[in-house]
Amino acid sequence: MNENLGKWKQSLLLQQNPVTAKYTPETTIYSLENLVDFICRYEFVYVKHNSTGQGRAIYKVYKRKDGQYCFTGFTMQGEPIHKCVTAIEDFHQLLHPFTKFGRLSGTYIIQEGVKSWLQNGQPFSIRVHVQNLEGEWVIGGMYGKIGIAETKDHGIANTHRGAYVRSMEELLMLHSKMDDSTKMDVINCLKEVSIKAAEVIATYFPNREYGIDFGLNREGNPRLFEVNTAPGIGGFARIEDKTIWKRIVAIRKLQEKADS
Repeated sequence: MNENLGKWKQSLLLQQNPVTAKYTPETTIYSLENLVDFICRYEFVYVKHNSTGQGRAIYKVYKRKDGQYCFTGFTMQGEPIHKCVTAIEDFHQLLHPFTKFGRLSGTYIIQEGVKSWLQNGQPFSIRVHVQNLEGEWVIGGMYGKIGIAETKDHGIANTHRGAYVRSMEELLMLHSKMDDSTKMDVINCLKEVSIKAAEVIATYFPNREYGIDFGLNREGNPRLFEVNTAPGIGGFARIEDKTIWKRIVAIRKLQEKADS
């Protein structure tokens, strides 16, 4: 996530557009009061640092039937954490360990939890790479990220945290054994929302490419998690068929040619 466009600002922009708002999970700025409200209304939520990336400082938070609050995910340093506490204030202390010195550790957001899981319980997400070529947004490609077995608790599918890459065909077959018609509907929806998201973000933070992360809920409907303003393309190189990776590289060369 680029420092110039934090997750909160991004969320506000996406919520203002009727297309992207429809596919964006409910999101608010972090406070203890807002966290308790979200936990009461959702089975689980995610708390994310406003400006970190690569799966750092992101926590799945939920309340157990015995009243304990549990959080699992990765610390600011990228270390895995899983802890349950009686008082939700203890989680706040984890996010802001230096409050007694009058220092906060930056802004966090709270996001509605989405069950983007395969039938065997493994979490997954989808990366869509969008590129601007001569004033038009085009889809460079997309792939699925499937979390390893250890990620079942927190549900975070991030290639920097051990997730492995699969083609969209493989992912959608694993997700719900979709027929060809349903798969095309999902892919077309992802394309439409991704291009609209790129248009929205570009009004505030112009860039020639974005990496957009989605989940799919149990009904197969896309949920827009985040827009990355400095996306890498290494994940595409890990797919056996290099066609998509080559397409993205070719578009990048055309962009450079157009700029020169």
